[in-house]
Amino acid sequence: MSKEDEQIEAVYRVMFAQQSQKDCSPFSNNDCSSMKEKLATGSVFDQEVNATTTDDDGIPSSSHPLEARILRKMDLFLIPLMAMLYFLSNLDKSNIGNAAIAGLTEDLNLVGTEYNVAVTVFFGTYILFDPVGTNMLKIMGPPTMMSLCLFSFGVISLCTAWVKNYGQLILVRLLLGVFEGMIYPSINMYLSLCYRRDQYAKRFAYVFAAACLSSSFGGLISYACAKINGSLKAWQYIYIVEGAISIGFVPFYIFGLSNDLENSWFFNEEEKEYIIQRFKSMDTSNPNEKFEWHQAWLAVRDIKTWVSAVALFGIDLTTFGLTVFLPIIIETMGFTSIRVQLMTVPIYFLTAIVFFICARLSDRWRLRSPFIIGSCVTTCVGIVIVLASQVNGVRYFGVYILCMGIYVNAATNCLWLSGNISNYFKRATALGINLFFGSGSGLVSGQIFLNSEKPRFIKGLSICLAFQILSIIMTIIQFLLYRRENKKKEKIIDHYLDLNEPIPFDPQLGDENPQFRYMY
Repeated sequence: MSKEDEQIEAVYRVMFAQQSQKDCSPFSNNDCSSMKEKLATGSVFDQEVNATTTDDDGIPSSSHPLEARILRKMDLFLIPLMAMLYFLSNLDKSNIGNAAIAGLTEDLNLVGTEYNVAVTVFFGTYILFDPVGTNMLKIMGPPTMMSLCLFSFGVISLCTAWVKNYGQLILVRLLLGVFEGMIYPSINMYLSLCYRRDQYAKRFAYVFAAACLSSSFGGLISYACAKINGSLKAWQYIYIVEGAISIGFVPFYIFGLSNDLENSWFFNEEEKEYIIQRFKSMDTSNPNEKFEWHQAWLAVRDIKTWVSAVALFGIDLTTFGLTVFLPIIIETMGFTSIRVQLMTVPIYFLTAIVFFICARLSDRWRLRSPFIIGSCVTTCVGIVIVLASQVNGVRYFGVYILCMGIYVNAATNCLWLSGNISNYFKRATALGINLFFGSGSGLVSGQIFLNSEKPRFIKGLSICLAFQILSIIMTIIQFLLYRRENKKKEKIIDHYLDLNEPIPFDPQLGDENPQFRYMY
């Protein structure tokens, strides 16, 4: 980071340090005092840049000795819980693909596009509850909301084992979408409140890698269930086993999380006090912010929100389509249904490794857009290989290339947007819109991979390719918009520094203030 960037961010940290004089937490609903004063003089640059562990008000900076200690504890106790929650969510969300090749479609007498409709309706309720999750986290608190969602979708998955017909399958898929839809946004918001912006992507990498691994374990579980010689069918055992696993983890969220981060059981008194002070120096949230329609409107009117949302739609069209239909696509290459379950495992395992590496580099270099564009290009290359070749070995290789990018671009898109918004409810609204569009692509993906298109699925893969290219274009536009805004802010800061006057700041504007630097 350049000296100028460090100075500008230093001003921002100091101003947020002034914003609250109470002990606050992002999950509390108590009022915090308003900003005591605006930035007084330009001399604050030197005060903050020369500080090592605290600013001039005694607020801890990221180099404080306790920072590393509390990060280790959060990484040890919170990240595994978030990763497991996302793992279980994706396991129960995508298991219909494994169940389909294990006999679900035949036993329920699904004909025509009925299987595709069953896949699609899930996203009908999923997208409606995406925006709800970002706000319910603050209202209900992490322990209540996350354990309730986990228990609910676990029970629903378990009950799916006993559906008898198409209508019952549609019903459980609709219910599953309600509780699954709130998981991803709540995890995203939770991590954005616990970690600083430059600590965010690496931690989310652990969580999002769980989605890749869940697909791998889904294949292993399905393979094991196919070997059970019981009174039920293999697809029924898939739902029973995976639903029971989800329910079994509920106590970890009831007792392992706290409504207020500083009250978490694994922190001592010194660390709890540090966390309270730490919130005041973080630019990812305004502690104890109350809901205001003005903040929601700031997100709605921001063109960057919509550009990001369109990009995510194109990205997730491939992600959702491949997550559900990948086992079926591999089966069309001539492999047995049992072997197909195993052949999905190494694909997603490689995807998890690639995503983790990209996330760490993204945090280290403080860059987002190059990783989104690069992964979209990788996905495009993989799709072209699968489309162009009729040799099964080559097509299977193309699937590896394709899948290496589908999680990197989706996760980084959301991280980029949420990390560039400071106020809680503006971020919640923008992320809700973003995820609404992204999840909405699931309504399309379920209708473009049709049985009549087997074995090559030219229509579905071609549509995915076109939307990946659209996502590249929208990501470039988003980058240019952020760069333009940063240049405007630099000019404003330079102007007031030349005049030796305070730099204007309005806490209601959050990231739109000149002191906030957008990441690229």
